[in-house]
Amino acid sequence: MNERLTAFLRAEQLSPAHFADTMGIQRSGVSHLLSGRNKPGFDFFSAFLHKFPAVNIEWLISGRGKMYKEMETKPLFPELAAAPESRYTAMAGTLVDAPPVPPDEAEQAAPSPASAKAPGPRCIEKVVVLYSDGTFSDFARP
Repeated sequence: MNERLTAFLRAEQLSPAHFADTMGIQRSGVSHLLSGRNKPGFDFFSAFLHKFPAVNIEWLISGRGKMYKEMETKPLFPELAAAPESRYTAMAGTLVDAPPVPPDEAEQAAPSPASAKAPGPRCIEKVVVLYSDGTFSDFARP
């Protein structure tokens, strides 16, 4: 268990002192856990799950599975994510342009200046989701 706790601290870039402060336990207690002198009890695991809910507790206790729980992500706007006619497609944080429109169709599709300024109901044109690892997902109106 002490090896897994050490691996977790490395993955989260936490010092034992900062981890102890975050958990609300004595620093010497964390030192004893990391050295293998003491074994954690129910209160430790309860506080750990409360402070770090993404960690797979089965991995921490027994070493089985992955360090972090598998998080299921669902598209916010499934109809936009599945629409083949959409102008932009979100792919691994990059935008890919749709095929170009032939010039004669582009002229017909271009809005007139009067219709572009006409008041109407407001609607969402684009949603960008920024993730902590520096990537993003982009959902645009078709």
